[in-house]
Amino acid sequence: MERSKSLNTSELVLMGLMIALTYIAGSIIKIPSVGGFVQIGDCMVFLSVIVLGKKKGAISSALGMFLVDALGGYYFWAPFTLVIKWGMAYIAGSILEKMSENKVTVRYTIAFVSSGIFMVIAYFFAGIIISGFLTEKIGLIQGIAYSAKDILGNIIQVSTGIVIALPLSAVVSKAKQAVFAH
Repeated sequence: MERSKSLNTSELVLMGLMIALTYIAGSIIKIPSVGGFVQIGDCMVFLSVIVLGKKKGAISSALGMFLVDALGGYYFWAPFTLVIKWGMAYIAGSILEKMSENKVTVRYTIAFVSSGIFMVIAYFFAGIIISGFLTEKIGLIQGIAYSAKDILGNIIQVSTGIVIALPLSAVVSKAKQAVFAH
């Protein structure tokens, strides 16, 4: 019998929980930066993938971080965040799936760092679009310079997320196995 593609109640509950936890993590601890803020929501992006897998984790991460921007007043960033955090989580989940034979810490580190690099690059280009064409309309060269100011903050943000997520990943993974083993 083929498994239905629809979500069951426990999957919906877990997705809702991860959306809420991602939103809370991204909203509570905010360190102001030049173009926005640095927050710890990225650790929940990584944990969402561990709890839910790449597809459901990507959706939950994207929606949770979208809410951070949309409800936090960063309206121009919200659509970009939706796509970038979805991609970030999907990349991490894809790497975790492909490296299933490797040691857990190595898998998590490679997946999180790779998806973090994607995030930094994607936000750089999003910043060029927003500053260069949508809000300031300052042009491409000035948009590149303006967007470059956020690279260090994004590196700090994703690195903090990785440092927090790595030890929590082992705990979350064991808890998931214990819950779903029954």
